[in-house]
Amino acid sequence: MPAKHVHFLGIGGSGASAVASIAKAQGFKITGCDKQPHNEFTTNFEKQELLEGHSPDHLENVDILAVTPAIFSADPNNQEVKAAKERNIPVISWQEFMGKYLEEGKYVIAVSGTHGKSTTTAMIGQLLEDADLDPTVELGAVVPRWGRNYRIGKSKYFITEADEFNDNFLVSRPDIAVVTSIEMDHPEYFKDFDEYKNSFRKFLTQTKEAIVANLNYPAVGEVLKDVMKETSVISIDYSKSEFHLNLQIPGKFNLLNAAAAFQVGLLLGIDPELIRNSLQTYSGVGRRQELIGRLHDAPIYSDFAHHPTEIKVTVDTIAQKYPDKKLIVLFQPHMYSRTKALWNDFVKISKEIPAEKTIILDIYKAREYPIEGITSQRLAEEIGDKKVEYMNDEDALKFVRKQATENHVIIFLGAGPIHALAKSLV
Repeated sequence: MPAKHVHFLGIGGSGASAVASIAKAQGFKITGCDKQPHNEFTTNFEKQELLEGHSPDHLENVDILAVTPAIFSADPNNQEVKAAKERNIPVISWQEFMGKYLEEGKYVIAVSGTHGKSTTTAMIGQLLEDADLDPTVELGAVVPRWGRNYRIGKSKYFITEADEFNDNFLVSRPDIAVVTSIEMDHPEYFKDFDEYKNSFRKFLTQTKEAIVANLNYPAVGEVLKDVMKETSVISIDYSKSEFHLNLQIPGKFNLLNAAAAFQVGLLLGIDPELIRNSLQTYSGVGRRQELIGRLHDAPIYSDFAHHPTEIKVTVDTIAQKYPDKKLIVLFQPHMYSRTKALWNDFVKISKEIPAEKTIILDIYKAREYPIEGITSQRLAEEIGDKKVEYMNDEDALKFVRKQATENHVIIFLGAGPIHALAKSLV
């Protein structure tokens, strides 16, 4: 029987590209398209496998159309999706494809949470690799050790970064679920915090063996209390764990991520000393406090942080690493709905972070249309601090090039194309 031909609509995304790569390794015929299909996540595909733009012509001999969920809301009349339905080609999200075809028959470890998913997923993946358990791993960031955002393994272990947006993680029935944190996020999909928490309740209720949770977050405890009424799985609170690790990556939050990975390792029967050694050699993932170069001898960091909590923690951690240097922070808000929903939190943390200068760039719209009154300029004005200023990309780069010295650290924050802006200075 010939291999199923799966076409990925949105293959350039960090998650879709990883799943497509794993599917290809497992024998599926893969093609994919995107507005810009050639990027750091798609380097392993052949030229003929990557198609630019969206077109019904891409669907020739396709058995399954796996779609990035954002397409359904941002482009409900997408011509490729419409044509696939007309031709009776199954249309599913890439997460549904992963759950049905890649996780089937595997021992699944799913890492969920508002913050820390990629780092914790990579830590667990490296740990199982070092323990010779040969896992398959899917996540939304490049792991330097692997040079990509996935790992192909031959064992039963499948480790996945479980994203709550669009209820995507409900496709998984994990053997072990990790929940790193729960704070309101994705207001473009969840109408309020109760709905957001309920999504985690559903996800954790589907767990088969154990839940490894960080009870430092009140919402995690609230959700877990409800879940334990409906299931008999083991639950482990790792927030007070003391494993005395000397990590290569800084920050208390990374010690917590490592504690989660440590508990998963213990559940799998891995020797504690091997766990410790593996975690202490972990060196991070792309766009998580990533040192990308220097300008006038000032270190330049790029980080995915785009939630107020993540911004505060990231800037504080880098400030502690460079106590004698001044910080220039450039932040690109992510989506209008998120900026509106978290407005007061952005105002608060912008006043608290230890930066000499904070530059707020234009909002990255992603899949949205502007919301009246929600602009970066207005946000900077409401913060009302001379150290915080709105600038467009061009003016921000001019400012940094002129002001940065060897006594500065430059930090770029955001989940959008701000990473390319940061790299333009190197």
